[in-house]
Amino acid sequence: MNFMKTIYSLVLTILLSPLAWSQSTNLKVGDKAPDFELQDQDGNAVRLSGFSGKKNVALAFYVFAFTRG
Repeated sequence: MNFMKTIYSLVLTILLSPLAWSQSTNLKVGDKAPDFELQDQDGNAVRLSGFSGKKNVALAFYVFAFTRG
């Protein structure tokens, strides 16, 4: 369950981070995701590359989640 909290925190941080919105990447289906580092709910740094070969990672984006849009 702790793993799910970490993933949930990563997704929320990505969605709410102004830095994430300001960076432009031209990814296509099947491209490898660029490595990034964010803080989890406890303030610890978590890198996408840290899961490589250990866990499957799914990033879900809910465009209007938690907004009035």
